[in-house]
Amino acid sequence: MRKLWPGFLILLTTLNCTTPEQASQSRPSDQMLIRTVASSEDAFAFCANGQIRVEYRVSELRPHVRFGTWEIQDGVIRIRWLQEKGGAPSGSIVFCGSVCEYSDYEPFERTIDQAEQLSWDEIQSNQDGIWEIQPFAGDCKVMP
Repeated sequence: MRKLWPGFLILLTTLNCTTPEQASQSRPSDQMLIRTVASSEDAFAFCANGQIRVEYRVSELRPHVRFGTWEIQDGVIRIRWLQEKGGAPSGSIVFCGSVCEYSDYEPFERTIDQAEQLSWDEIQSNQDGIWEIQPFAGDCKVMP
């Protein structure tokens, strides 16, 4: 029995190992999650240090970006939005489609306190076909 013990320990530790690919799939760290629904597209950049940024790519605000923090627990990504930056329409309407475009935009920056949750399991399974996952190696504290 004593001779079998080292082999048993090796087997146990091998079963509990994860590959880097599996580890990256268990958290959205250093990934860009792009959600496309109807005529909107939101690009969430998740940094490993707990910072997050989302760029609302289809918005009457141009640009329109939020910054905050994120954590994941039991497959639920909890986001706390703390700052919003962008450009608010201040000129005349140039074109209207799913959103209107304006001739001028007034820069703004404001403090916010809003919460949002995303299901990491639903994002990974992508049954609705609305999510795209890409690598991200940028800074979550700067404008895209």
